[in-house]
Amino acid sequence: MTKRRDLRILFSSNAPHSNSGYGIEIRDLLFRLVADGWPIAVSAFYGVQGGPAEIEYPDHLNPKLKGLKMKHYPVMSEAWGSDGMYFHGRDWKANATFCMQDVWVLEPSYLAKLPAFIPWFPVDKEPIPPNVLDKLRYAYKIACFSKFGYDLLLKNGFSSTFITEGTDVEIFKPGDRMAARKKLGLPQENFYFSMVGANKENPPRKGYQEALEAFKLFHDKHPEAAILFHTQQRAQGAFPIREFANHLGVLNRTFFVDDYLSMFNSTSDVIATEYQACNAQLHPSQTEGFGLGIIEAQACGIPTVIQRCQSMPELVIEGKTGWIAETMHKRFTSDLSFVNVADPKSVYDCMEGAFAAVKEDEAGVAKACRDWVVENFNIDTLVETKWVPFLSQLQDELLPLTPSTPVV
Repeated sequence: MTKRRDLRILFSSNAPHSNSGYGIEIRDLLFRLVADGWPIAVSAFYGVQGGPAEIEYPDHLNPKLKGLKMKHYPVMSEAWGSDGMYFHGRDWKANATFCMQDVWVLEPSYLAKLPAFIPWFPVDKEPIPPNVLDKLRYAYKIACFSKFGYDLLLKNGFSSTFITEGTDVEIFKPGDRMAARKKLGLPQENFYFSMVGANKENPPRKGYQEALEAFKLFHDKHPEAAILFHTQQRAQGAFPIREFANHLGVLNRTFFVDDYLSMFNSTSDVIATEYQACNAQLHPSQTEGFGLGIIEAQACGIPTVIQRCQSMPELVIEGKTGWIAETMHKRFTSDLSFVNVADPKSVYDCMEGAFAAVKEDEAGVAKACRDWVVENFNIDTLVETKWVPFLSQLQDELLPLTPSTPVV
């Protein structure tokens, strides 16, 4: 008997060929679900213009997905895609509409008309802002990225399904460090920290100031240290990384991935090369609904320094694959919640911990990082054990078999 795959699904998020965190996750997840037989289309609110089209999986990434195609709808007039979720969903004849994005930006008048609205979204602030809770009341079901999110939703009276994000461990994997540095044009002799993330919010969410202040302390003791940034340098509202590094006196030890490469050509294999070129990662975000870069880095065999807040501690084995910095203070925000600002001295102490562990047993640390991600965040395993059962149950609820329904 073949598997029933009748549920028609529209997924609203970044375009699968955009190389944001959402874009990478959407590509890795949805093409695998297409390969499993699910009829899926994407409604993109970022990364594509023009008319509907079929998009093909990039043939230079995972050969197992080569040749797969998926319907792709562009952004309409609403900046965050609420109208696209409704109108594109009608065109696709969707039975269920998922979104992988912040939900507070969505328009209730469209959410109320969806046949089954299912957000799979980041819970990245405590308490959950009221404008998020208001939108969740339109959900048929809720899925979340983290245990932190699951517990916090439950405290607010919302049941949810916990399905973690995952990564393609055939792309994000250990590689030849010296070859990676040569490819990126980096000096060979340095001990590099990687920092990958968006830089377009004001104030900046990824903790660039705290990271650079910690790096200054580390560099004072270890002059061979360097830091490699993959982020926007010139986006509106971006934190002035180059200028602040110059202010701290560490600009000559601060390296940047080429702006064009960072913005337009940073496919998963390019980002993996950047991790492979480095010895450890910095990720002391002020808020984080998940933190895809944290598991990507570990999949490539490098440990990470994070902050003890939201979902991040779930993503490492403390003292083995990750070192966890403490919060300096919490800042109240306009959405009636808090962000956590990391203590630069604590971040520095964690950098020393990661540095000592790598120097003592780099191969052992790399193996621990890799094994942790393969066991817990392998996207192929998550599709098989989490997504297919979840969608199958949803299909049975929304499209129940009746005595007159033919079974293939």
